[in-house]
Amino acid sequence: GAGGAYAAWRASTAGLRVCVFERANRPGGRIHSLREQGPKKDLVVEAGGYRFAPKPVDFVNWKINTPLTAKIVETLGLPSVPYNPNPSDWDHGLRKIVTPDGQDAGYLTFIERMLELAAAKNATIRYGSRVVALRDASGSSDGAGGVQSVALRLQNGEEVVARSVLLNIPQRPLVELLRGSGGQLAEMFPKPLYDPVSYSIMKLYLHYDDAWWRNDLGLVHGPFANEEPPAPGPEPMPLPAESPAPLDGQYHDGHVRCDLPGGKCRGFLQTYYGGNSVGRMDFFTPFVDAEPDDPATQLNRSLAPHAALLDSLHDSLVALHRAALLKVGGEAAVQRVQALKPTGGVLTMWNQGAGGIHAGCHKPKRTASGADPVPGALAKAAMMPLPGWPVYVANEAFGPQGCWAEGSLAMSEAVMQKMGVPTAAWLEDGLVGELLEPEFNRGRVGTDPWLLQPRPTSAAAAASAPDGLVV
Repeated sequence: GAGGAYAAWRASTAGLRVCVFERANRPGGRIHSLREQGPKKDLVVEAGGYRFAPKPVDFVNWKINTPLTAKIVETLGLPSVPYNPNPSDWDHGLRKIVTPDGQDAGYLTFIERMLELAAAKNATIRYGSRVVALRDASGSSDGAGGVQSVALRLQNGEEVVARSVLLNIPQRPLVELLRGSGGQLAEMFPKPLYDPVSYSIMKLYLHYDDAWWRNDLGLVHGPFANEEPPAPGPEPMPLPAESPAPLDGQYHDGHVRCDLPGGKCRGFLQTYYGGNSVGRMDFFTPFVDAEPDDPATQLNRSLAPHAALLDSLHDSLVALHRAALLKVGGEAAVQRVQALKPTGGVLTMWNQGAGGIHAGCHKPKRTASGADPVPGALAKAAMMPLPGWPVYVANEAFGPQGCWAEGSLAMSEAVMQKMGVPTAAWLEDGLVGELLEPEFNRGRVGTDPWLLQPRPTSAAAAASAPDGLVV
């Protein structure tokens, strides 16, 4: 993930010998940029994390700021543009990485670049190399300096010995690794690693050969969502309705190219991004494998269940925008869009079935008195969870900015400082010293703010067209 790639880059640049072992066959972790998407293989789908905030983005009583992420992107020379083109929307201050000609490049680009720079400094990077156990390789503690070296056992039986180990691993697989290591580690209870709780997140993008929301309605930014029919009475657990298919997306989210005749557009529309607080994710669960090799499922019309889901989602979109389409061109406009079926899609579930990650995001538990935890306190406690062992932790699950790569990166930089790795010339001393401090992190929301936003429904969508179009 981001924290591991950052540590590899920083440490190898400082002259340390670095080995990276990645469980998956790809880099990135929850940052999962799918390239060569769509019929023309020229689009990017962000199946995971994908935005950063160079300056604090404030809204009501929370803020998002990712200064270290922004500094890394700048230092790597990667161009970026506002995530939302509308300056009056709250998320205009967020940015995404693009190519030199302004097309989506994929957030994964900055992780790939850090790993490239680490490899250029002779770092070893191995994919498909799952670490299954740790042990004291120094034989016994010397009583003063603690464990001097750590042996990592890989799934193939190979052992690698290191003077220091950084575990850039999410909470569930991390505690499972330590419990399963046996020996001295089985006798320890690293309580900070058990403090976070996890929750699921889902992202869904549909591809259209004709981006009708732009071409017909001029909708290029803002959120949208539909409503389900109310339940007849109290329910023991939230259940989705058979129809309409749930929608909870944003017009500005999804890679499009406007290269068709007349400047018309084609591409992806984000149609769902959210959690499972009201059971809406459960509507989609049967359409994906329980333990997939990749949390991102390609929705393909050649599979009957996928075709049925694509059609159901399209019907929901048409119903949601029906009033707006009628304003633009009457029933003919509705029928035109109804005939424009999505060619495919990408459905990603970050939940317990996502191998090696097993969650969407994390938040620390409230204190025993019920108060919110002190920002940054968990990161400090979890960073060196095994007394006497040169084992460090850096991950979003424990970081000062939950649900964002910034949390993992901040912990990773703090680990570099603990290990005595010289501060990089491009890093600001003030920033390095503040990354885990409570005052610096005060007000940060422990999730993606999009998950907290009220959504306009069909009435709002209808009001936006045509004389009130949001363009």
